[in-house]
Amino acid sequence: MSELSPRLRDEIDDQVAEAFDAYLAERLSEPGPLRTAVRARWWTPAVAALLGVAATLLACRGWS
Repeated sequence: MSELSPRLRDEIDDQVAEAFDAYLAERLSEPGPLRTAVRARWWTPAVAALLGVAATLLACRGWS
């Protein structure tokens, strides 16, 4: 089997990415667990970051 040229591989990669983006956009527009998870879980990393900042500030003040 012959090896694909870099240009052809890039073109295939772009087409796959576009198809996946379209599929994901379609899935997110429908009600269901994926849309709920994406919209409801935004606060989890935000709370984790805020707790990390607070812990760092408290630890730094305790050491000085």
